[in-house]
Amino acid sequence: MADSKKVIIAIPVLLQGGTEMQTLALVSVLTGANCRVTVCCYHENDPVMVSMMKHAGAEVILMQIDRSIGSLRLISKLKTLFTSLLPDIIHVQYLAPGFLPIIAAKLAGIKTIFATVHQPGRTYGLKAKLLLRTATRLCTAFFCNSKSVEESWFGSSMLFNPLEVAKGRRHFTIYNAVDAEYINQLATAVDISAARKEAGVGTGRVVGVVGRLRWEKGQAALIKAMSQIIRNIPDAKLMVVGDGPDRRDLESLCEGLGIAKHVLWLGQKSSDEVFRLYGIMDIVVVPSLFEGFGLVAAEAMAAGKPVVASNVDGLAEVVVDGVTGILVPPGASERIAAAIITLLERPELAKSMGQKGYTKVKQNFSLQQFKANMIDAYKAMQ
Repeated sequence: MADSKKVIIAIPVLLQGGTEMQTLALVSVLTGANCRVTVCCYHENDPVMVSMMKHAGAEVILMQIDRSIGSLRLISKLKTLFTSLLPDIIHVQYLAPGFLPIIAAKLAGIKTIFATVHQPGRTYGLKAKLLLRTATRLCTAFFCNSKSVEESWFGSSMLFNPLEVAKGRRHFTIYNAVDAEYINQLATAVDISAARKEAGVGTGRVVGVVGRLRWEKGQAALIKAMSQIIRNIPDAKLMVVGDGPDRRDLESLCEGLGIAKHVLWLGQKSSDEVFRLYGIMDIVVVPSLFEGFGLVAAEAMAAGKPVVASNVDGLAEVVVDGVTGILVPPGASERIAAAIITLLERPELAKSMGQKGYTKVKQNFSLQQFKANMIDAYKAMQ
């Protein structure tokens, strides 16, 4: 941007997740455009993610407010902070309690307020939808990370187009982005034999799943599918990357199904470690029950891997069924198993899908496209 703007990015948590990674991408775009960026986190944080934000050029304010504080006190604390900093722009990552920082920004007299919503509206009740609609009226513009997310909240969708701003449209889709070249470089540079040995998978075929271990990510359905996969392909292994509150229950499920020795729990890994692990996975599965975008699917495609994913929300925009992977009904273990078996037994098809996936990511979800859209949006809507 021609002149330096002071921007606050307001986000409830800084943990290791897809929303935080896209916030990191936004920070990089804005600092690269000569903006002075402050990331304000009002609840929990992970030191690794905080460090990544600082490395990208942002100042980070960790308010560490207890979630039991109550809405009015949270608004008051945020308003006080926003007033003291007096930014030109506040960009709210609209995760619960997304509505409250928007009110705080308005009370602080901030003229330009952007918000990005990351999850589909179908997973929320009427109250949440009414709050978001109200928030839209208070914001300069609302961005969504997929067309399905935009449609679920607003009833229509449109990829960002500066010409539509003049016509009064105030909500748009700007897809999340990944650095396809960088991910592919790390994934393909891996010494597969050595990496497989280190990870404990040996020469078996590897099914990978990456993400927080929570019910909505659908790992239970994948684990149930593995029992069927192993009957057909005895050397198959499931590599689980990530951690979360449901890990113990998922481990118990593996033991109950008698497949514990086929499942490797790698725990939380850094982004670069995940990108290298994609290199030893034959297939990546994204079995989410709902998903605003599907960052893991895009990353896996960037790594040249075929993806088996739930046919839901933004995932259905990232993965092209029969071209870059296979879409299956959410929670359908038998269909997940059938798709995985097909790709493991047809390596040439899997390779072709992986190659086409890489091309799709470069064309549709590149950092360059994300940067161009965000800079144009910031310029057009101030």
